[in-house]
Amino acid sequence: MKKIRIHFFNINLGPYSVHDQDINIKYHPSLIDRVFEAVSALMVIAGCIYFVANSGFENKDTLAGFLINLLVCLLVFTCPYTPVEYIRFPVRISRQNIVKQYVMALRLMRIVNILICLMLVFNALSINYPWANPAIGISVTAMLLSIMVYYIFAIRNK
Repeated sequence: MKKIRIHFFNINLGPYSVHDQDINIKYHPSLIDRVFEAVSALMVIAGCIYFVANSGFENKDTLAGFLINLLVCLLVFTCPYTPVEYIRFPVRISRQNIVKQYVMALRLMRIVNILICLMLVFNALSINYPWANPAIGISVTAMLLSIMVYYIFAIRNK
């Protein structure tokens, strides 16, 4: 019987991968990972409720924005479930550090997911509320800061 192979997006965080090694990791998300997923799901639900309550899909531009936001969020939701062979890491991978590096990369994807969903919600709010424009910048800054912190921890935990 032929195995069906699902292709994931590659997550490129650096030049090193596990393609040369025979490593198979099955990671089951912990409680903090589930909390991150719940927070990002709540962000998506809040954005959907705001779109529906604000315009009721009367405007085609609003409907297109809603569908694009929903599609981006659904694509980003799949990133933390990427197998280890589809991730490129910033440090050399060995049998001693693969689990730690893999967990850190997946947590980074979950945090980036929250910040992207937050940014999309603030983008929707910025149509009617001017205070949401600086919040988009704060979300982008927090995302860049989380990526920098990931690189520091990844290099530290070689």
